[in-house]
Amino acid sequence: MTQETDKLAERPSDPGNQLGRHFRTVSLATSVSRITGFVRDSINGALFGAGWVSDSYFMAIRIPSMLRDLFAEGALSSAFVPTFSTALKKGGSEEAWDLMTQVLNLLLLVVGILVGLGILFAPAVVSVIARGFLDQPDKFALTVHLTRILFPVLMFVSLAALWMGCLNAQNKFAVPAFAPVAMNLTLIAAGLYLRYFHAAVDVQGELRNMSLWAGATTLGMALQWAVQIPALRNLGWSFKWHWPPTHPGVFEMISLMAPAILSQSAMQFNILINQFFASYLPNGDLSCLYYGNRLMQLPYGVFGVSIATVVFPLVSRHAAEGNRGAFQETLSRALEAAAFITLPCTLGLILTAAPITVLAFQHGRFDPSSTARVTEATMLYVAGLFFFSSNKIMIPPFYALRKSRWPLISASASVAADFILNFSTFRYVDDMHLRFLALPAATSLAAVVNFAMLQTGLHRYGIRLEYRAIGLEVLRILSATVVMGLAVWGTLTLMDPWSLPWMKVWRVFLPITLGAGVYFIAAKSFKCRSLAWVRSRGKTA
Repeated sequence: MTQETDKLAERPSDPGNQLGRHFRTVSLATSVSRITGFVRDSINGALFGAGWVSDSYFMAIRIPSMLRDLFAEGALSSAFVPTFSTALKKGGSEEAWDLMTQVLNLLLLVVGILVGLGILFAPAVVSVIARGFLDQPDKFALTVHLTRILFPVLMFVSLAALWMGCLNAQNKFAVPAFAPVAMNLTLIAAGLYLRYFHAAVDVQGELRNMSLWAGATTLGMALQWAVQIPALRNLGWSFKWHWPPTHPGVFEMISLMAPAILSQSAMQFNILINQFFASYLPNGDLSCLYYGNRLMQLPYGVFGVSIATVVFPLVSRHAAEGNRGAFQETLSRALEAAAFITLPCTLGLILTAAPITVLAFQHGRFDPSSTARVTEATMLYVAGLFFFSSNKIMIPPFYALRKSRWPLISASASVAADFILNFSTFRYVDDMHLRFLALPAATSLAAVVNFAMLQTGLHRYGIRLEYRAIGLEVLRILSATVVMGLAVWGTLTLMDPWSLPWMKVWRVFLPITLGAGVYFIAAKSFKCRSLAWVRSRGKTA
């Protein structure tokens, strides 16, 4: 056992209470964010369908999104929150705000340079990331153009991630969780304007509208950062220029960020690999993969990310206090919570993927063949939902323990598995449809590899989770999930001959509503203890 984990002494705590209270706050806010994002993507699909123009946009947004996930929301958040928490505990608010100001100054310089280089060298970046587009000059040129419009997203999302870290470290979860709504509402407004007042009548009109849509995306990301400024100022922060950075926490954060750049964002990096291979698929397939992943991201973002968002500051505080008992209990309860939420979501989304895709995307330029491909992609992505969520929960605690090496090893194994599976498929399988299906399947399998490696790492560093209790809880959850699945399947089967107004809506919301009710009743009957913290009303510590 290492010195750091030896310091985590046993002390009483009530992490389940804190987890439940904060989780409800974050999941509510994140639900609003994801639902508005769902509407945003629906409008996107209606405007541009699934073709070469939409492929260009999703490839262009993936490039700054990759850097965002590797640098800002992944590495920056993982390294900053424990460093800020330590400064807050040891030096008080004055030292913590000094650290935050110095990190901000450094961030403005580094990310500003990255954005400038990205805009300048956009053709070279696209030629590497989307090599399959080189054979289609119009598609390649549009991707480069959109990349230049979207690259400033990296700056705004980096600032938003820094703000979120400061607020979350002080148990202020609602504002950062609601912040993405500003971006979604901006795009919804832009999409409605384009559809009803600026509709495209030819290819040139579609290209013009896509440029406007990309510009609205960048504007929306700026607003996502700006809406958090008042909350931070209310806590006492004010901007000051401080150069060069001298706070020891800055250098500690940088040392934690180096390995975190890969390890925190394994899933997104795997998606980037998928998009590289997808650039060799027929027009529209890349867009269908994006939409399938977005449907999986709805429960992942609302529940998986919400749990991880709440857990990270808690375990960072437990590590700073030396409370190993609370550290292990919080992580154990979080994994049970992930199973309680994601296992029924997995089965439910597999059963309802087709009607959800029809309701969400089959409008305007989005045709039935695209709907079929999105449905298939969704089923394969959602198969890894529990592992995606658990990995999101388990990676940050390594940084709270200042043990960043193992998540790097784990993520490298995951990325290698994803690449090998995809490369083998594209090397030995000629059927384009099977190649398409292999991409989301490889992403889910890579998440399983990452999960297994992270579990090994926790044991290696002396963190003993309550595996027996977790296993029994998962069995109870699976039993309730099977009952729910039968209810959803039976409802969909009974509805097949129905012909009612708004049938698309009924085929989605009726089975989901009944399934959710049956699941919670079954969970109570099987005595799933995870249900307790969902319904708890305890005060935070």
